[in-house]
Amino acid sequence: MDLEIEGDQGSKTGGVASAFPRTRWTLVLAAGAGEEVDREAALGELCRQYWYPLYAYARRRGLSAEDAQDATQSFFEHLLSAQVFERVGGKELGRLRSYLLTSMQRWLMKEHRKMSALKRGGGVGDICLNEEEGEQRYLREMTHEETPEALFERRWALDIIEQALTMLKADYERSGKGALHAALCPWLTRTTDQGELSRLAESLGLTPGHVRVQLHRLKKHFRAVLWDLVAATVATEDEVAEEMRHLQAVLTR
Repeated sequence: MDLEIEGDQGSKTGGVASAFPRTRWTLVLAAGAGEEVDREAALGELCRQYWYPLYAYARRRGLSAEDAQDATQSFFEHLLSAQVFERVGGKELGRLRSYLLTSMQRWLMKEHRKMSALKRGGGVGDICLNEEEGEQRYLREMTHEETPEALFERRWALDIIEQALTMLKADYERSGKGALHAALCPWLTRTTDQGELSRLAESLGLTPGHVRVQLHRLKKHFRAVLWDLVAATVATEDEVAEEMRHLQAVLTR
């Protein structure tokens, strides 16, 4: 997948982004401060966004489906109950992807002997992990001979791409261009030859030149949305381009 990272990074090129966004680190820090209800809400949002890559990592480490579910749920509970987030700050801030993976690795190393005795739920029991869907997704990925760390990173990358595609579709539908999005989306990450472009233009009742312009706008909009999503997982704007390059490298392995 060619994300065309260089030279077109969201807010830097006049895309949909206008400023460095509130990052996912905002959620992390909120989980370590304020009232308990606010902390649990912030942690719940983190859990909903990032539980599956961590679940897949635990499964690839050799845990059963049930133990991986327990480990993932109890990992987030541990982050809240042990007040881990209260201690996050300064040089600890960096890539959320790396922070969560390292924390999960340490958690499994410390708790692996206790996994069979852990009780699901606890402090974050109101968070619903789609466990059946998670296991089905994991089983579909068993054909990939990857290390647990590589699987985590691939799932992280694919989840960000899926979020960007969902947001892109919603943006077009809100502006009354849902049909145009549906027609152009298959060409979002690939090039079209002249014959394909002409046939697509004919199906849409447009000229090939108009379709080429609309496709360029779609790709630019997608990159801007993706840039913002990636920016939300790092602490500084300078890290975004590097993380985008890492994302592309993961997706092209």
